[in-house]
Amino acid sequence: MTKKKLCPLCNRRSPNRSCPARGDEICARCCGMSRASLECGTSCIYYKPAIAGKEVNETLPIFKVLKSKTEGSYIITVARERTDGKLQYITVLIDAWKMGLKDSYGNHNITKQDFQRKVITKLGGANMLTEISLSEALWSIEYGLRIAKEVKTRIPREFEEYKYILGNMDSIKVEGSLYKCFKCGKGELSGNDVEIIKEVTRHDTAAGVCGTPDETMIYFVCDECR
Repeated sequence: MTKKKLCPLCNRRSPNRSCPARGDEICARCCGMSRASLECGTSCIYYKPAIAGKEVNETLPIFKVLKSKTEGSYIITVARERTDGKLQYITVLIDAWKMGLKDSYGNHNITKQDFQRKVITKLGGANMLTEISLSEALWSIEYGLRIAKEVKTRIPREFEEYKYILGNMDSIKVEGSLYKCFKCGKGELSGNDVEIIKEVTRHDTAAGVCGTPDETMIYFVCDECR
């Protein structure tokens, strides 16, 4: 009996999509999940529609940089105005107290009216958001990435797809303790506090309760906020 061929990336599902980047066939799920790491090109019939209308240009003017007025977990949205007057945006969810950068989505080509209706309204409206500087947004996102990499939170594929909107982040540095003060958001925490947070995060992540009412409640503050 001929052995059934499996996707070479996951070794679980049947391959049903030709992948020019690998020169092989992969499954639909791996196709969607691996586009950033595979460096897909426009010769791929599955990748080309996904980037239709994408305008890669970090000099495009900033339209809005917004942050949700929430504590612990917050949302950041960065929108740039395209040369045709439409927008491209990325939204990032950051769990600053445990998992780091945990979710992301965006749009390469959206009207300002749809941005207001589908993004601003979805995030709770203007009263639930505050405008911040791009540098503050990039610092917060880099902070979330730093935590996610340390505690092994999977970086969302959507973040890889839309992060070009943020521009070059090589100069953004987050130093000091892995986690910052839960109250002021900037103060340093002790090494012991950080290890406790990491242990709780690993436990809650394994239990699948991070971000739910069943998660372990913790709160650590810096010396200045005590």
